[in-house]
Amino acid sequence: MEIKELSTQYKMSITISNGQSQMTLPSVICMVSGNKLYVEPFMHNDVILSFNSPNISLSMIAYEDEKAPYIWKSITIEKEVIENKIYHVITSGLSGVRINRRENFRVYVGLDAKATINGGKEKIDVIIKDISETGFAVLVDSAIQAKINTNDALLVEFFDPAQEQFMSLLGRIVRGAVLEKYYLFGCRTLKDGGMSRKYIANKQLEKRINSMRKG
Repeated sequence: MEIKELSTQYKMSITISNGQSQMTLPSVICMVSGNKLYVEPFMHNDVILSFNSPNISLSMIAYEDEKAPYIWKSITIEKEVIENKIYHVITSGLSGVRINRRENFRVYVGLDAKATINGGKEKIDVIIKDISETGFAVLVDSAIQAKINTNDALLVEFFDPAQEQFMSLLGRIVRGAVLEKYYLFGCRTLKDGGMSRKYIANKQLEKRINSMRKG
C-alpha cells in the first residue's frame, strides 16, 4: 500500500527507535495529499517532537477496524504549517506491507500482571502469557489456581515498558490446563475497543525491528 491510498478512516501510530529504547505514539490522520500523510503533531511533555536526529529510526503502522494493519518500516517526518495549523507530515520511499493476520493471531508477552476476579477488590499476581485479537492467556501458581474457576470474569492489568503502554484486559475464562510449574487459564475477551489489535500490531512491529537489528 502507498501512503496516498490512506484516508482519515485509518488509525495510525509511529514507533521511534533509538538504540535499545523504543517509544510508540499514536496520532490522528487529518488529510492525505499525494504521497504525504498529514497528522496531528506528535507531542511529548506538551512539546511538539522533532525527528531530525540521525540516531533514531522511524516506522509506522496504519489500519482500519477489523482489517489487518500495514507497516511502513522506514518513514520520514517533518513539520509543516498550513493556515496557521501545525502538522507532522509523514512520507516514505517504501510501500506499506500488510501484516498477515494469522501470523499475528497470538503474540507472546510474558510480563507480570495484576488480576481481579468477578469485579472483586483482591488483586492477585499473574503472568500475562500471550494476547490475540479475541482473547488472552494468563499463568498462575497452584496456590492462586484454587481461587479461579471456568466462567469467572478476569480483569488483567499490566505495563509493557517496551511499548510504554498500560494495558487493561477483561475476559471470561473458558479453559484451564497445567503448563509446567504453572496453571494456564485461557480467556475470551469481553470488552476491548480495539486495544488488543493495536497492541498486537505494535508488538509485531517491535519484533520485526529487533529482527532487522540482529540481521
